[in-house]
Amino acid sequence: MSDLELVIAGLGVVAGVVAGMLAIWASRIRVPDNIDTFIDALQRAGQLNSFAAIAAAVSALCALAVFVVRAAP
Repeated sequence: MSDLELVIAGLGVVAGVVAGMLAIWASRIRVPDNIDTFIDALQRAGQLNSFAAIAAAVSALCALAVFVVRAAP
């Protein structure tokens, strides 16, 4: 495995771990019964979930890049 492949794979691993941590963090946000704070909590959870989705996409793209490089003749 070349150094570039190792860096890309490492970035993918880090992005995957970050995605998982952000998704867990978002799922742990307590949503109160008060309507004034309810919206704020939902917005925070949604923002964390969007960051998790971006990190998961980066991880998938890194895996794809390593796969394409390794599969090329």
